[in-house]
Amino acid sequence: MAQQAINKSHRLMNIHVFQQTRDILVDLLDKGKWAIITIPLFTFFQTYIFNDFDYLMWLAVLVSLDTVLGFGLAIFKREVEKEKFGDILIKMIVYSSCLIVGHVLENFTVSGQTMSGGEYLKFIIYIAILIKEAISVLTNAGKVSKKLVPVFILKRLKGFNETGDLTHLTQNFTSQDGEKSVQHTNSDQEPGL
Repeated sequence: MAQQAINKSHRLMNIHVFQQTRDILVDLLDKGKWAIITIPLFTFFQTYIFNDFDYLMWLAVLVSLDTVLGFGLAIFKREVEKEKFGDILIKMIVYSSCLIVGHVLENFTVSGQTMSGGEYLKFIIYIAILIKEAISVLTNAGKVSKKLVPVFILKRLKGFNETGDLTHLTQNFTSQDGEKSVQHTNSDQEPGL
């Protein structure tokens, strides 16, 4: 009998603890107190992982456009493959990793001092990702209509993509007899930024 009374009191105590826990969670999630949890997490995310959401929106535009064009082209050619959908996830993982690396290179500190050169490295990573996506969008658009996509733009973007040299974006390309001649627009200045 005594054992049954003890078991009954333990069950009642457990029920009471569960009810209190439930009430606390409901109170936190109800009335906007969830901010107590999310604000520190978001601050940590912005400080140590990523904080350039303007850039992220531009990247999302290009990735979305590339995905729509690629998928539309595959449907048109009747070459839809389910494996290609996995490529989108892989692209997101790789791009996310690159964006985090760029953020870390720009913001990491040693003895409280931000190291110089990080902004430039982040800039190069971010530009390289956008150019990679722009090449893909224009290549897919060129498959839809070869006449509507300027070849010289693809040449410039692909030149940067291959070498990482910003002069490919600022060069004048003139085509005579199918040859490419290069003239720098800023011959007296350092090309690039």
